[in-house]
Amino acid sequence: MKIVTVLHSMKSGGAERHALQLMRGLRARGHEARYAGPMDGWLGQQLQADGFDGIDLPLIGLYDLPSIVRLALYARRIGADLIHGHLTRGAWYAGLAARLAGLPNVATAHADNAGKHFGRADRIIAVSQAVADFLQRQGYDPARIRMVHHGIADIAARLPAHARETTRRELDLPLDEPCLLMAARIVPAKGHDTALAALATLKARRWTLLVAGDHRADLGPQTQALALELGLAGRVRFLGLREDVPALLAASDVLLAPSRREALSLTLLEASACSLPIVATRVGGIGEVVEEGASGFLVPPDDPAALAAALAPLLADPALRQRCGARARQRFEAGFTENAMFDKTVATYREACGGRA
Repeated sequence: MKIVTVLHSMKSGGAERHALQLMRGLRARGHEARYAGPMDGWLGQQLQADGFDGIDLPLIGLYDLPSIVRLALYARRIGADLIHGHLTRGAWYAGLAARLAGLPNVATAHADNAGKHFGRADRIIAVSQAVADFLQRQGYDPARIRMVHHGIADIAARLPAHARETTRRELDLPLDEPCLLMAARIVPAKGHDTALAALATLKARRWTLLVAGDHRADLGPQTQALALELGLAGRVRFLGLREDVPALLAASDVLLAPSRREALSLTLLEASACSLPIVATRVGGIGEVVEEGASGFLVPPDDPAALAAALAPLLADPALRQRCGARARQRFEAGFTENAMFDKTVATYREACGGRA
């Protein structure tokens, strides 16, 4: 099959990482994947470095008529079988251009609070059951929705034998100190402020929190100021935007994800693959990954006291961390592998194409 992926974004995030992974996987399986979107953004630059073909489209707002026409003409010219839009803007442009080009289209919904502009999709992929349920509440026909969990490669198998020790030495972390990791954009939805408030009540315990995310953008400066205000200087390490998250996971003992909103985070799957227990909030699709009391612990959002209470036993008990991590790994192997995601996605493409492709 020949698929054109449409996504408007300038930064690295979950949807962008997923689209990159999906396009790489499709190419590896003999399909032809092309990109339509801003080539000067993170995703466009990654795809160009990987040798993917595509078309540079600004996709300005929702009414960029030249982008719609150029996308439709491009898809027809290269003989595309299908256009696949990600997020609401990508879904909007994919739907309009596909109608103009006379092609089927698929849209992926990555969030459980954004339900507009998926109406022209022949099939809608929901990245979690929480997203699928949300789309149905918005009035979309369940017969058009396909739930396809994110899946990832077994990153733990690709890590060097001594990744934990090596990364800890590079970060100047003691080998026996419990290390927490937050790997997410520093934005309100991710709950960094809740994490810091919870950890401020656990100062008597040994721990270090690694924060992987651009601390110079979004809420980064405010979050650093909050850490200082709470007396956590030196115990919270702001690492900046990192491309070596698997190595950071290997060096860590617990993944912390106190999100206020989350469809299905790739970082949760990466942590599970690396046998890390997870302490997270009971929102969106997180509960589809984290098994309460087995692979980790779930707490309400915006509740520092509950978050601290869930963290405390894991900080104190290495055996508990090991048991929860082992169960997290089992959960990953049972339902969140890359192959399962690719198979279900291609099956959805074929449905949208009416079995013609």
